[in-house]
Amino acid sequence: METSVLIARILAVVYLSVGLGLLFSRSYYENAFRRILDNPIYLFLGGWVATSVGVAMVQYHNIWVNDWRSLVSVVAWVALIKGILLLSFPNFVKAFEPWFTRRGLNNYIMPMVILLGVIFGWFGFFV
Repeated sequence: METSVLIARILAVVYLSVGLGLLFSRSYYENAFRRILDNPIYLFLGGWVATSVGVAMVQYHNIWVNDWRSLVSVVAWVALIKGILLLSFPNFVKAFEPWFTRRGLNNYIMPMVILLGVIFGWFGFFV
């Protein structure tokens, strides 16, 4: 349970920070995502980091129970799969390009990131 709480706290801080950044600095993030999509080194580094973090999280937190800890495992597997896809098929990210527009950030990414931050914050800091 200690590992779950630690990871939940880390994810809460990261997700809430990015979510608030998307809320208050939308154009900055829109430009950053555009640069990421246009520069292969950013995709490579993102894939490398996502794969590394995903492997570590899956290794130390592959818990499938009927509570919130399974959500941590889902995030771990999504990070691992995303990293592998970025490293193996870097052009696949172009399929998600509409999500990185102003409308996509407002309607999909920002609410999802803030919601995940609140959920992980609740379980990491208050439960």
